Amino acid sequence: MSVCPLPPVPYVPLPPAPYVPLPPAHAHPFIGLTSTALGHFHRVEMFVYATNGDGTDGHVHRYQGHTNTVMGHFHRFIGMTGPPIALPDGSHYHEIDALTNDEPFEFKENYYKTVLSIKRRSHKFAGPTGTGIGYEPPGW
Repeated sequence: MSVCPLPPVPYVPLPPAPYVPLPPAHAHPFIGLTSTALGHFHRVEMFVYATNGDGTDGHVHRYQGHTNTVMGHFHRFIGMTGPPIALPDGSHYHEIDALTNDEPFEFKENYYKTVLSIKRRSHKFAGPTGTGIGYEPPGW
């Protein structure tokens, strides 16, 4: 059985791909209070995770964290912001509308422990983030 060699394929370089810069990566701060449940509320302070985007492209940010401790417990939360809301100066912010996890936790010897003596319930928190932070300096 003989094998027929294939003719060589000429090398044809591809044209360079056009450079399309991504909008800058950035994060946003958020500070707010939860709704009141069982006579108390919690403070929420966080930064959303960084992503590339600007005020017009519809990007969103993920976030996760936990509230401050009140009455011996805290709540965890996780979610995504709404799309960007452009401001006249070219910056933007996002709206957050979320619920905490309904399970109350406490820190116990370097781990989380469910607080069984407290009734399970969620707290709502909502509001605008701050404008973007963490942009690279011009010319980088």
